[in-house]
Amino acid sequence: MSSSKHAWAIDANVVLRFVMRDDEELYAKAASIFQSVEQGDTAICCDPITLAEVVWVLGSFYELPRPEIARELATIVGSPGLTMPHKARYLRALRLYGGSVKHFGDACAYAAALEDCDGRLYSFDRELSAVEGIDRRETVAG
Repeated sequence: MSSSKHAWAIDANVVLRFVMRDDEELYAKAASIFQSVEQGDTAICCDPITLAEVVWVLGSFYELPRPEIARELATIVGSPGLTMPHKARYLRALRLYGGSVKHFGDACAYAAALEDCDGRLYSFDRELSAVEGIDRRETVAG
């Protein structure tokens, strides 16, 4: 990609139309954006909150299964033409969410704990103890 290209932020609705293909006109527009990104002609950036919004809408409104959401979004987020703060963390969160973690917010907390805190996590959610590498505590260890 040419260094003269400037990144464009992407909104949740563009990602949603691309994944869902429920409006052919908007899907075609979204597909052309993502095709340009894949070809290296366009750079996009995605805020983690936008990613969380997309995950929520796909799961709650469209009722897609978590593994499908994770797979679709990991492909998009993993694109070299897409930048995102802590991109590797959110790719890990998508993998966790597509597996044993039921909520994307929890998956993000686990990914942060694994990445920044050697797996240490304060949480009252006992299911989190099942995530490999997580040392969940409910109180300060004395």
